[in-house]
Amino acid sequence: MPENKGSSDSGEEKFYREYLRLVGEKGEEAVEETLAAMRKMYGDVPLVARVLSEEKDYFLSSIIKNRGILHRENGPLDEKTMELVVISAATALRCDHCLEVHIRQAVKVGATKEEILQTILAACAIMENSGRATAFRKYRQIFNGREKQMDEGGEPGQ
Repeated sequence: MPENKGSSDSGEEKFYREYLRLVGEKGEEAVEETLAAMRKMYGDVPLVARVLSEEKDYFLSSIIKNRGILHRENGPLDEKTMELVVISAATALRCDHCLEVHIRQAVKVGATKEEILQTILAACAIMENSGRATAFRKYRQIFNGREKQMDEGGEPGQ
């Protein structure tokens, strides 16, 4: 833990102390409360959360990190925008369960069918171009090398 310089704790020290309290004092209870909240929010507990919940330290640190990113109060992105961002990432990563959960969640926080569809299509367009770029780089590397080799009097593929 960082050294305390002065009478007031830094934010990092307060966070660390609160994390240790949560894990130490409320560890199992905090895990059960969080799993129940997930069940209520999503209708089920995602596989990743179920597996991580077997080790409270991993589970609680993951939950704290994800809450700070995905469910940040007064963050720069509102809930609907954040759900659309998550749908886009889940589309790109082909995460079926994530799509199921976050499309439903996006609807709950006000996203329209059209907004969700455009989000999915935008992710697919980027995925398509990413696939093309990867393949085209390899294509050019191989065929540019073969053309140069042929110009030097060699046979392709040798």
